[in-house]
Amino acid sequence: MITHNYIFLALYFILTVNFHMIESTSKISPSYYNSQTFSHSYIDIVNTLKTYNQNEIKFNEKERTILTTPVQTYSNTKGRNTVFDKLDKKIQDIKCTCSLIVKTKLVYLANILDGLQRGESIQFTWGELNVVKEEAGFMLLLFQKGQYNAGKWFWSYYFKIMAIIEYESNKNFFEEPPFGEEELQSDITNFIKYCKDNKYLPRNRTESELVSKNPNVPNNIFRVLRASEMIDIDYVNDMQYISIDDLYLKPLWDEHDLLFRQITGSAVEWKPTIRRHAVEVNKTKEYIKNRQWISKPFGHLSYHKLIKHIISVRIYTFLWVLLEIFNNEMPKMNPFRLNLAYLDTMGTIDRVQKYMHYTETLFFDLVAAFNGAKHEDPINFDSLIARISERVKDILVELNGRSSNGSNWICVNINEDFTYDMILEFLQEFDDNFSQLNEKLTILNYDLAIGILVEGH
Repeated sequence: MITHNYIFLALYFILTVNFHMIESTSKISPSYYNSQTFSHSYIDIVNTLKTYNQNEIKFNEKERTILTTPVQTYSNTKGRNTVFDKLDKKIQDIKCTCSLIVKTKLVYLANILDGLQRGESIQFTWGELNVVKEEAGFMLLLFQKGQYNAGKWFWSYYFKIMAIIEYESNKNFFEEPPFGEEELQSDITNFIKYCKDNKYLPRNRTESELVSKNPNVPNNIFRVLRASEMIDIDYVNDMQYISIDDLYLKPLWDEHDLLFRQITGSAVEWKPTIRRHAVEVNKTKEYIKNRQWISKPFGHLSYHKLIKHIISVRIYTFLWVLLEIFNNEMPKMNPFRLNLAYLDTMGTIDRVQKYMHYTETLFFDLVAAFNGAKHEDPINFDSLIARISERVKDILVELNGRSSNGSNWICVNINEDFTYDMILEFLQEFDDNFSQLNEKLTILNYDLAIGILVEGH
């Protein structure tokens, strides 16, 4: 379970990020500029879902307002921790009920697989399997939309369904027992025990008894999720026809220029990473070819991690160069041009931030600090540059290893003056790079695919 030790710094649960100036900047951390809210539709979904919990967790109007309203003043922060903690409990409550549903469905899937292995036709169960797949996808999307970890068993369950639907291609790759991996046995069993110990589920009722005698609970959950545009449209667009190859990031396997091209104002040494990328692509192809994802869905996540790091380096480097430009040019710019440059910069960041995974909390902290810094006098981004450079160098060491000559694998140097038009050109380069990335990833939900990495670690 993700805790809110620093509710405004840890952006694990942001669905909508709005940047607002709030009062008393001298008293408030720059991170408070980054107002954290959920969409109304997400809170509606969470509030409507029924669970097996005998003590229903519901949000009143005041709590709903807190969850959906950006912070405007320091006084607005009072009481928010309590409400966000309550939301954590509600998500945990839903997760407990959904996990119990998954565990009982495993018996159903095992019976279908057993029948197929005896020679029965999949046509008899095709429709039912696709309904179960849709329900599994809905549950995964529900947690992803809130940027909560679901649990490995949800992904293992989803992958099993995908494998059974394509039974003819996969029939020789089901291991014995086919549902025996840890996340579908001990992990989910231990989690359900946790749920009972913490009173999310009644202790004196078996899983099958709860589901069979309370069919309205799963019926309500899937009816609400199916009726939600937020969940249903994403399922149709991002999950219904997604392939295993795409979940293991196939659209990026051959995109060398997109991943490794140089960024204006910087020089990044990508050669070791390029070699590593080729190795990881081959390993991923073998992993998929041998259907290892069926029995070991988290057995190969090194390519996911590699891509996450590469994209993080690219975004951080763009920001690093941008802040160097601002440091050089702000003293020379008139207030009107300076304000325009800030607005254009924030617009660009807003468009690309979806590619920075929410676990990179430094990025969101830096963006919040950048937005607040324009109200400070004198303006200087040296501290932000130091934080970015440290993070980029750390990631590049993880990607490339430590250099024998002490190189940091990156150099940023702004030697020329940048006019306002040149700043716009740089922002366009920043925007274009991630627009092209978006074109490659239209057939998958990148955040969903990287979510497998987060679950696996």
